[in-house]
Amino acid sequence: MAERVVNVIKFTTYKEKYHVPRFALPEFIQELEDMEVRKDDIFVVTYPKSGTHWMQEIVHLIHVDGHASKLSASERPLVIEIADIASPTPELLAASGPTLRKLINAPSPRVLTTHIQHPLLPKQVREKGCKVIYVYRHPKDVIASDYNFCRKLLQQECGIVAPDTPENFDDFFKKAVAGKIAYGSWMDHVLQYSKETDNENFFFVSFEAMKANLGSVVTKVASFIGHPLDDEAVTRVVQGASVEAMRSSFTKDKEKKRQEENNQKFDPTIFINKGKVSQWKDRFTAEQNEYFDKLFEERMEYCDLVKGYRHKGGATH
Repeated sequence: MAERVVNVIKFTTYKEKYHVPRFALPEFIQELEDMEVRKDDIFVVTYPKSGTHWMQEIVHLIHVDGHASKLSASERPLVIEIADIASPTPELLAASGPTLRKLINAPSPRVLTTHIQHPLLPKQVREKGCKVIYVYRHPKDVIASDYNFCRKLLQQECGIVAPDTPENFDDFFKKAVAGKIAYGSWMDHVLQYSKETDNENFFFVSFEAMKANLGSVVTKVASFIGHPLDDEAVTRVVQGASVEAMRSSFTKDKEKKRQEENNQKFDPTIFINKGKVSQWKDRFTAEQNEYFDKLFEERMEYCDLVKGYRHKGGATH
């Protein structure tokens, strides 16, 4: 059973180096690399389970000054490098193509959400100076959240409730730390993007900062993308980006329509969770924690972006 949990996020390898999810064919990634971007495109980039849909919704809400009713159903797609269909077969994957194709004629400014590794970002992002928002989260919480997500997804896809055992999580933990999952390791992903911290077109924010003071983050993001908000609009965005509001939106809009069209028993709210800080403490054993801390110190010692996750002694907290 443990192996089946891991298989939910099985990956393929692109260019013999980059792990991408099973819903992203190699030609999809090549299409992403070569895509024609617009100067006013906004890319929301995250490693999975780091606040992806939360930030995506925030950016959309900023564009309508927090008036959620003005958002159309088509403005909440999945990440652009995968197929925008539920539980696709290989045949459906090839026929559908990546979500980015559906956004070619979308009105500006487009909000393009992706988990793709830094070297695979569209080449024109840098050439045209597109805005990129990168959200990162405590790596231990990412692993714990990803495991919980995969268990839910397994239940939806296969009707199987994965046993919640230490052995299951230990198997997942080992593969995640080794980067043997879709999008590779969290450390590689963050280190790649941290090279852009001096780039004025990149905005970096932690998931924890969003949890601590979302209003402040909304104000900064709005200024970054050139759409400043007054205090009332910021309040509306914060309210619209709540877990309850987002679950309601995801249930009513395009995701529900996609579910009905494909006759899939797929609950789109699986992507919307409260995202507790320090939830890893309910999962990690002392041995796993010690192993991860040692690896984190070795790999991330000189990455200032995540220095807040480190305390005296080198352990993450």
